[in-house]
Amino acid sequence: MKINYKLQQGSEEWHELKYTKIGGTRAKSIMVKKGIEESAIFDEIMSERNTFYLPEEDSFISSAMQRGNDLEPLALENVEAETGIKFNSAGWISRNANHGHSPDGISECETIGLEVKCPSAKVHNSYVRNGVLPIEYACQVVNLFAMSDKIKSVYFASFNPDYLLMPLFLLEIKRTDEINISKKDCAKVSELATELNNKTDNLYKLIEAEESRIKSIINNKTKF
Repeated sequence: MKINYKLQQGSEEWHELKYTKIGGTRAKSIMVKKGIEESAIFDEIMSERNTFYLPEEDSFISSAMQRGNDLEPLALENVEAETGIKFNSAGWISRNANHGHSPDGISECETIGLEVKCPSAKVHNSYVRNGVLPIEYACQVVNLFAMSDKIKSVYFASFNPDYLLMPLFLLEIKRTDEINISKKDCAKVSELATELNNKTDNLYKLIEAEESRIKSIINNKTKF
């Protein structure tokens, strides 16, 4: 596990580094039941590997996204006050050249990760009521564990300062815990992390094989 503390999330360098790679937001696309060759992520990654990276122009930022960006520093302060843990910012944590993660924080001892969300009051209320890791972020959390066995736990935080009942919903997920990644599928975090790593590595092996097949067709001037 390598941690890049200097890289700033959201910067052009950060976007370029993530290009062609699997990160937290793409992790869910890897954990598919069908063959990975049939999934959208296969063509997405393969096309990126064979396309020059072009900086996004005038990328859209919704009001909800801007709200999250504005509230995240305050959310971090609340998390650190609640846990007593100092979290450092890190632009990118990598498992290998193809697989990484951009956490919202990593502890100074580099064994505890943090994922922060700043949703609407309605969504935050649902997290508080259910009291469990939201399914839509389960694979993202697993992806942080997948970076290294050194990661022993990850805090999931939902923060909404306007929600008076519980502005900060904080949940610690440990490697030995069982979580749901769908309404039907429940498994231990450590097992899911291993599965995610295996599926990610297999994805790139299959993409490389497909690239070689196409190159062979081109070189031999045969038909598809």
